[in-house]
Amino acid sequence: MRKNKFYQLCIALFVIIGSSPLAYSASEKTDHLAWSCFSCHGVDGASKGPAIPAIAGLSRNYIIGTMLSYKFSSDLEKAYELLDSKEDLEDVVVNKRNSATMNRIAEGYSLSEIIQLANYFSDQKIVKPEQVFDEESAKIGKKLHKKYCEKCHEDWGANATDDVGLLAGQWKHYLAFSFEDFNSGDRDMPKKMKKKMDKMQDKKGAESIDHLINFYASQR
Repeated sequence: MRKNKFYQLCIALFVIIGSSPLAYSASEKTDHLAWSCFSCHGVDGASKGPAIPAIAGLSRNYIIGTMLSYKFSSDLEKAYELLDSKEDLEDVVVNKRNSATMNRIAEGYSLSEIIQLANYFSDQKIVKPEQVFDEESAKIGKKLHKKYCEKCHEDWGANATDDVGLLAGQWKHYLAFSFEDFNSGDRDMPKKMKKKMDKMQDKKGAESIDHLINFYASQR
């Protein structure tokens, strides 16, 4: 009887341990990490909310840089110290980003977990949502993009290979919020981007931002 109980206990422990996170494969651990992002950014990073960006298809380095920017928003030097400790992350860029939600969430992830998330979402295909946009404004926005943005955001904003944000098909509301953050200084602009954006708005006015947003929303 005691032997039977011992065997039953061993089987029970095997079942518990076998179903615990410690027994997950590397890919399963990554999947579970990614699931924590689905509630806001949509399944596989295909956002369904107009104020929340789609993150599927962003480059690995861009995602790592974004998460570290949020994680160390109050002290970016710590982010660079962490990056310097990893040889394959020398091209990752961090900059000031403020988000009450993402600053708090990012703090809970280790660099290893952030890299796992970046690997996962960079492998997904971006899903461009159907959006209402102004056709005439989009036509103007296409010309503005070609003149001021295409050099970095290639293929009309649909190319992420240079570790830049994906613009084509991104939600209008999210882009509007992002441009507001850039213009207010709540989010740092790369020097090249700032030079182009300042020049565009000086020549074409504040409405040039709306034209760009409508153009990006028009892409399917």
